[in-house]
Amino acid sequence: MIMRIATTLLILIVMVTISIAKDSPREIIDPVTIDEIGDFIKDLGYSFDRITTENPSGEVGERIVMDIEGENGNYTVGIEIYSDVEIISIYVEDYLDLPLENPSCVPMLSYLMNENWKLTFGNFAWNISTGEVRLCHTLPIDDGISTEVFGAYLSSIVSMADEKYPEYFLTIESFSR
Repeated sequence: MIMRIATTLLILIVMVTISIAKDSPREIIDPVTIDEIGDFIKDLGYSFDRITTENPSGEVGERIVMDIEGENGNYTVGIEIYSDVEIISIYVEDYLDLPLENPSCVPMLSYLMNENWKLTFGNFAWNISTGEVRLCHTLPIDDGISTEVFGAYLSSIVSMADEKYPEYFLTIESFSR
């Protein structure tokens, strides 16, 4: 009897889930372009700029840059598409400033490497020539992406940056004493 009720309940849950999924407004965009990402950002209520850039290998492309205000700071978020490997990179630009000549640089980089090890979402990247530390995340787009999924990733990286910023800022300060 209990098995029959459990099976009936499972079937009901699957049917409701399928029904909800069919009625979902999520439109998967594939292939993903910078124009589509711009549309997603507008749908999410943000404004942005498109910037032409040249990557280290000399290829010219476009990226999106936008400012998002958090509780602990204002963050410049960059978004780039790497269509050859079918990923989007979402990152907080200039999250921390750690020039090599800063006495806090080496201990803070060690601290951030330890943080990288613990992170399940995102990672830190450091540019040795400028001292810029970015908080980054990449997501695969080989099967396309919806506004909702993109929005969830964008929200997550900004929330994480905002939540952890005071800790990281104070840690840099403590290493310079």
